[in-house]
Amino acid sequence: MKDWLQSGWILRLREVLGKMWVRVVLYSLAGIVLAVVAPFVGPYLPFTPEMDLASGAVDSLLNIIASSMLAVTTFSMSILVGAYGSATSNATPRAVRLLEGDKTAQTAVSVFMGSFMFAIVGIVCLAAELYSDQGRVLLFVATLVDIAVIASALLRWVNHLNDFGRMSDIIDRIERASLPAARLYRDRPSLGCVPRPLEETETTVMLKVQKSGYVKFVDMNRLQTVASAEDLHVEVLRMPGKYVHEGEALLRLSRPASEKSQKLLREAFSLGESRAFDQDLFYGMIVLGEVASKALSPGINDPGTAIEVLRAGTRVLRVFHGTPDKENSNYFDRVHTPPIDVHALYRTFFAAIARDGAGLIEVQETVQDSLSSLETFGDPAAARIEAARARKRASDALDQEWEQETLRNA
Repeated sequence: MKDWLQSGWILRLREVLGKMWVRVVLYSLAGIVLAVVAPFVGPYLPFTPEMDLASGAVDSLLNIIASSMLAVTTFSMSILVGAYGSATSNATPRAVRLLEGDKTAQTAVSVFMGSFMFAIVGIVCLAAELYSDQGRVLLFVATLVDIAVIASALLRWVNHLNDFGRMSDIIDRIERASLPAARLYRDRPSLGCVPRPLEETETTVMLKVQKSGYVKFVDMNRLQTVASAEDLHVEVLRMPGKYVHEGEALLRLSRPASEKSQKLLREAFSLGESRAFDQDLFYGMIVLGEVASKALSPGINDPGTAIEVLRAGTRVLRVFHGTPDKENSNYFDRVHTPPIDVHALYRTFFAAIARDGAGLIEVQETVQDSLSSLETFGDPAAARIEAARARKRASDALDQEWEQETLRNA
């Protein structure tokens, strides 16, 4: 993972580009520009094929595109809203943001909206008689290309709807969203920083935050750069995923820094109203656990989904415990951060599922199997602690002797 990919401005750019409205606006502008530019570009083309267009041929095609794309766009948005509502009620509201960022859905809606705008502007320009013969031929060619783009987008969108918003799709999205953070902490257990607290001295000062919010991202590159320029060391007191209140300390500095440097240090922290997956492995495990807890609720009673979540979470933890990539182990020697708490990470994922599925032997067998696997390739001590806690919960909830025997064998 390149360092520039872990900078704050890249995170903000990805957040903006991940919004559906951005893609819709870009495609709509492209459609408008294509229709508006055609009458001016046509006369300057070095070669224009000779085509005898029937009166109103292009106009008819554009009318068909305009009417059908408006309907298809409305229909697609209703599908998306339904999928968001289903994810909220059956999985977890935190999964909705992953569905909102689906590139196939965004592209489909954007193509439909852009084609609609292209058709509308083209109809207006034709009515105003802005097109010469060459411009009309160019518009006709552009219309054929647009039809091909629409057909391709429709085929991909229809195929995508087979899985979009289903429970297995949601679990897969959460797992994939959690993997970058797992790889990050695998390669950089303390995000590449010094894994111990900063020593307290008479010169240490606290750098306080000026607004409240969750720490979504910490730009370690910026912290290292500013600390090097000021010849000081900094300790991160609020890691990604933590909520910080206005006036609380974000950083501990080894000595006072200039106002400009303090401003730059604060800007290294991206705060928001909700957590993000980028540097927050705990958040990914929490969201996976929420899906399992919802599935194990009396109203849904779906242990199969909980078992799928356990397998997905175990795969994420296996990546976290994998062999580090030495090329990504850069070291920020002026930034101090605490190493990730593996015991807390295991507890965050397994405790809620073991609690809500305490009376279901099939869920408890999977919990024990997953933790047995983690004892082998993960953290043995943390795995044994969670396995013992899960067995205690299950033994209190299971009332059949054969279930108790199955649990002991597991």
